[in-house]
Amino acid sequence: MKSKAAQTLTFLMVDSDEDDTILMQEAFYESNMHSHLYCVKDAVQLAEYLRGDGIYQARDSYPLPNIILLELGAPIITALSTLEWLKSSSELRRIPVVIFANGLDESLVSRAYELGASSYIVKPTTFCELQRIVRGFHDYWSLCARPNVSENYPARKDSKRTLTLAPSPVPANTNAH
Repeated sequence: MKSKAAQTLTFLMVDSDEDDTILMQEAFYESNMHSHLYCVKDAVQLAEYLRGDGIYQARDSYPLPNIILLELGAPIITALSTLEWLKSSSELRRIPVVIFANGLDESLVSRAYELGASSYIVKPTTFCELQRIVRGFHDYWSLCARPNVSENYPARKDSKRTLTLAPSPVPANTNAH
């Protein structure tokens, strides 16, 4: 178990909107925190990243995240299926998943929490608000005790569960430090 002394956090953002990704990278950068943000565009890339497949093989370059930021945009069913997949894994279910949504829909909020989301946040409308949220992420999660997720994932038998989704037409990875 990691204690609050571990201040460096690794966030993994799943968002298909390049503008949102750039804004989040800027918010992390300008917040001057000891956190790292890695970005993938969709659930397929998320699965590849977490399994260490393809370009994500080097755990030194692509560490397992402490927190996953999952955008709940179109298609919503894909995002909820991704959340369900994450929480069905004995290793990955330990990683907190924060839902980032374009709006507040009570039925989606309920469903996200039922599936294991740690938080549900409506995307802010200003960059200043986004920076405040990013600082809040870091402040809150750096104080939380978190169970270790094996760096050897996916060596466990449940890691072979697959996430069946259409692949993204444009593979991308962005790393903001």
